[in-house]
Amino acid sequence: MGRSTLHVRLERAGPRREASRWWDLAAMLTAVVVGRMLARRLLVRRLLRRLYAISGNLAEINISDEHAQIAQRRDPRELKQLIDNINVSLDMLDHERQLASNIAHEIRSPLAGIRVTVEEATAHPGEADYPQVLEAVLRGVDRLEALATALLLVARSRAAQADWERIDLCELVRQEVADRNDPITIEIICAPHVVITAMRTRICQIITNLLDNAQHHAVNQVQVHVGRSDGNARLAVSDDGPGVPEQDRERIFDRMYQLRTTCQRGGPGIGLGLSITRDIAKAHHGAVWVESSPLGGACFVLQMPIAVP
Repeated sequence: MGRSTLHVRLERAGPRREASRWWDLAAMLTAVVVGRMLARRLLVRRLLRRLYAISGNLAEINISDEHAQIAQRRDPRELKQLIDNINVSLDMLDHERQLASNIAHEIRSPLAGIRVTVEEATAHPGEADYPQVLEAVLRGVDRLEALATALLLVARSRAAQADWERIDLCELVRQEVADRNDPITIEIICAPHVVITAMRTRICQIITNLLDNAQHHAVNQVQVHVGRSDGNARLAVSDDGPGVPEQDRERIFDRMYQLRTTCQRGGPGIGLGLSITRDIAKAHHGAVWVESSPLGGACFVLQMPIAVP
């Protein structure tokens, strides 16, 4: 009886205010959920537009003869990684296209030489010096065979990386040297237990390429040193030839690039051996470079990770 009218009104209004608060909270949550859904829908639409644009750029690159790449924008990290991978593939395809063009040019030269030699002998059969004609033809055939061999090596270097194994680098070098028949004796200096994890055939290919190069340019000495450096395996092949000028020490690893130096034996190469060597080294998480040799010529260095025990 003693409660005031104001008191009664407040008691009646309490449940209504509580319900109103719950409705406000529900409306707020609904707005948040709807806002997030709209934001996600806008993000998906933006990503789809970007993917369509990338697809269009690739279509334009496919019909163009010029090297191009996909431009980076303010994209999400995953999309940037995708574009980076696409650009790496485009670079590789451009390198292959350049190689095909260079090889085609190189093949035409010995073929043209063989044709001219044979046509001249055929036109004047009584005047032809056939031993000389055959010698010229054989030189052209040797050139073509070297190109074919190099192309086969390139194809093999692109093959799937299988048959990885632990290899004692010093033992492998000794085996490879023992199987060769070189005009210059190869001196081998080895540290014990330099073990790598690699594909044996690919490392043999590197050793062959570097030893062939050393024998090609050496005067009297070829030396192979196997050891460790900064936790890596190190294979160094040195000779006492003319060496490699500093301005050419990176270019000689380009495909089809031939250094203009005097060769001690054999004719000029075709400019693929060192490029293949670098490709194989990269596939094994290693590196190869050239520096001055303690013998006075060039020293080609292969560096690869030491095998995990």
